Amino acid sequence: MGADKVLAGAIDLRFAGAGLAPGQVNVAYRLYPSWRGLGLATRAVVLVSQYAASEGGEEAVIQVEPENPASAAVAQRAGFTPAKQPPSKDGTRFDWYIRDLRVAIE
Repeated sequence: MGADKVLAGAIDLRFAGAGLAPGQVNVAYRLYPSWRGLGLATRAVVLVSQYAASEGGEEAVIQVEPENPASAAVAQRAGFTPAKQPPSKDGTRFDWYIRDLRVAIE
């Protein structure tokens, strides 16, 4: 990276994974503290959701640790709604947020 470029965080998109149904994609993200509160995570989630839809994804899932309300707020600002969480095999609990990718994403 050049002197004028700084890593702000990361976004991860997976088209398969534990607990995902066919057609579901998993979206995960993180931002470094100095970049939080600027809308970057929300914008990244919207963009990666648009990409997932263009590649055949039907429903996006964001799994949020219950103790992380800021991450849940990102999901909701990006158009995701709370959903029932399927039980995990290892007992880990996440709050699920989903978004239908078959409708227009803005």
